[in-house]
Amino acid sequence: MIFEFNEKIETELLGFIQKNYGLEVFTPGLERTRSVYFPFIKKIKEAHSKVTIIAGTNGKGQTAHTLAFFLEQSGFRVGLWTSPHILSLRERFYFNNGDVSYDDLSKEIYLTHDYLKKEYSGLLISFYEFLFLVFLRLSLNSETPMNHLILEVGLGGRLDAVNHFDADCMCITSISRDHQMILGSRFDLILNEKIAVSRALKPLFTHFKLDYLNQLTKKYCDEQGVLWRPIEDEGLIDNSDNYFLENQELARSLYHYLEPQKEIAFEGEIPMFKGRREEMTFNGNTLIFIGAHNIDGVRRMIELFSPQVSSSLPNQLLVSFSKRPLSEVEVMLKTMVDFFGNETKLSLTSFVHPKALELSAINELESKFNKINKGLLYFVSDWKIELKKSKNQKILVCGSYYFVGEVQRFLHSLS
Repeated sequence: MIFEFNEKIETELLGFIQKNYGLEVFTPGLERTRSVYFPFIKKIKEAHSKVTIIAGTNGKGQTAHTLAFFLEQSGFRVGLWTSPHILSLRERFYFNNGDVSYDDLSKEIYLTHDYLKKEYSGLLISFYEFLFLVFLRLSLNSETPMNHLILEVGLGGRLDAVNHFDADCMCITSISRDHQMILGSRFDLILNEKIAVSRALKPLFTHFKLDYLNQLTKKYCDEQGVLWRPIEDEGLIDNSDNYFLENQELARSLYHYLEPQKEIAFEGEIPMFKGRREEMTFNGNTLIFIGAHNIDGVRRMIELFSPQVSSSLPNQLLVSFSKRPLSEVEVMLKTMVDFFGNETKLSLTSFVHPKALELSAINELESKFNKINKGLLYFVSDWKIELKKSKNQKILVCGSYYFVGEVQRFLHSLS
């Protein structure tokens, strides 16, 4: 995959945004920002752009990208908002077959900042809220309106900035335990946060394997007048399908609702998207990147390497996590060891990032884990050296999306 990456511009833009809007942390407050977004939501409605909101614990990014791909292949103009970015800020702003250019993004970031200073001086705007406003402004810059805007929820749904929109259709890809300090630890609490993106008389597509979640969703939709569209009932997904194929089928269902008069103008293999089974080569190694960062995500990731799907296991796993309860990390590591066993070297490492799991916690995990699973988990103090000395191997890089981004950034610095 060829991807333009400019370290200098990325550093300058991130530095400017963080200086004025802080680090990317969850900052709820729809009432606080309603006046900021309303004029742009109104303009998008006047442009007759169809809006789709995609929420979920795992799979929402790939579903959003796949839906955008189907729409573009069929000749529609598409704007896609996703977060977080893995390597480049540009990934969050996708328009018409490509991420926004550095020139256009840099210009709009400074213009949006000036606009906010002039029109909303003193109002608290977060990192995420600022960039979402940049996206909305960029989507209106073109003389030809976007036919479709696809908005991926950043976290939760109920309090996410994208929920300012009354979308034409909504989707929840999955429900798992993640961000529990914010969303809660029970499935019903997590579902309540995500299902809030739905609207009365509008369709909500879901793909839940647990009957409990389907029962809760049906009850909510019946009470709120939401048109529930459970994918399982439509017979589109075979139980043997892997995680990526399930997300693709969900995207197909969304497409057929949005454009019922036009079949998908595409036959063939759907491309992989950033950080979602993306591949790079280095030192003769093939590096596979999958941002599996929670328990359910790890379980779904290993399905991709089951005998029914893949003919070979990776030689090595290079994994690191963002801050989260150590009990969750233990479960993820045990799941990996139980599946890959002695066939794959499992290397746990650390990385430098504000959201990275602390080194002391990683050392504690490694020590505790190896008392029971001696020899199956290795601590790698410097993953850069580990990559440099590896040759002609198949390496799966997984865990935190931020870690995936740091590894890709390192590879770009050497190219």
